Amino acid sequence: MSALDLVIRNAKLDTTGEAVEVGIKDGIIAAVSPTGLPPAAQEIDAAGCMVSPAFVEPHFHLENALLWEGVRNNSGTLKEAIEVYGKIKHEMPIDDIVSRASVALETSIMHGVQWFRSHIDIDKKAQLHLLEGNLAVREKFKDLIDIELIAFPQMGMATESEIIDLMWQAMEKGADVVGGMPHAEENMDDAARQIEIAFEIAKKHDADIDMHVDETDDPYWHSLELLADQTIENGWEGRVTAGHCCAMSAWDDALAERVIEKVVKARINVITMAPVNLMLEGRSDKHPKRRGIARVKELMEAGANVTCGQDDLQNMFYSYGNMDPLEVAMISAHAAHMSSPEEIQAAFDMPRYNAAKNFRLENYGVHVGAEANLVVLDAISAVDALRRRGDRRYVLRKGRVLTETRTRVDLHFTTDEQQTNGMK
Repeated sequence: MSALDLVIRNAKLDTTGEAVEVGIKDGIIAAVSPTGLPPAAQEIDAAGCMVSPAFVEPHFHLENALLWEGVRNNSGTLKEAIEVYGKIKHEMPIDDIVSRASVALETSIMHGVQWFRSHIDIDKKAQLHLLEGNLAVREKFKDLIDIELIAFPQMGMATESEIIDLMWQAMEKGADVVGGMPHAEENMDDAARQIEIAFEIAKKHDADIDMHVDETDDPYWHSLELLADQTIENGWEGRVTAGHCCAMSAWDDALAERVIEKVVKARINVITMAPVNLMLEGRSDKHPKRRGIARVKELMEAGANVTCGQDDLQNMFYSYGNMDPLEVAMISAHAAHMSSPEEIQAAFDMPRYNAAKNFRLENYGVHVGAEANLVVLDAISAVDALRRRGDRRYVLRKGRVLTETRTRVDLHFTTDEQQTNGMK
């Protein structure tokens, strides 16, 4: 074996919990062994922590991150959030977009994220202004994180020739993925037409599709079914993502079972934004209130690939957020009643292996031949990772250490306090 650039020692493997050493050469994992790897130019002592592939953030809106001061959503609803944002998004300076987005991305990287998708509003008022801001952000962070940009017609597209033209332009100017929001249309027929247009654009550019789908309490909307049907018709299985899918919580079981079966057949990836949708949906319900998120467990049990996304960071859509995939996964587990060991493992994998499948990443994991995008996580198991959401002690990109975090806690007790707390 040629000399290694870096070795991680005294780690636990994320999939089995077994002791492991990881050797890296030229940004690629060159060796994985229980022990005995030769010395390297740089060494990391994991001190018993877990080594995991880096995290994936599959659904976010960079340009409106941290839009908080002077922006108010009085009703707390999605409808008002869209209206409030619509009044200001076209006039946000590019440097302001880059500044706020940079904070979100820096925090994501610190939490171990190495792949990221951002939805960019494309409409008559904003035109391609927000795309320009996102392109600047992507360029700034190109050596630190992989960013895919999604052209997103939030206000509808089916009957708007100008928006259709802008969507084509967005893909030509640097967007990577075709977005959509079928339930923004007037009815299911127009929703079907929006989806048709999205596939026309995607097939021309050989691009994936990633849509906001049925983000509403209204059970009338089941455009997820239309998306599944057209995915199969166009032969785009495995390349389509449906985000939110909130109306699913208001469907009757017969409709849910029918649509979920089609989702699995079409190999559609589903992303739940549980923190945001728990906040936005069900606002007008009397008790009992709907949970307002996708049927995560039913989708998983049927064989669908399900992951989770942050969506928003302290803005008119969502007042909180920490850009931590483990926090999002933990909240998703609560909302979806995922409490058994197997379900907790599934929740832990949502922003990791499930999201990697969503992105169609090759050679993802901790194994020889994989790119060394890794996290040394202060955890020893899935439940420990979600419960404590410990330090990402090291975040590596292509074998290079990007961040190092070690929280120090000093406990100072008097003798009486130690005895009171049972500490001797």
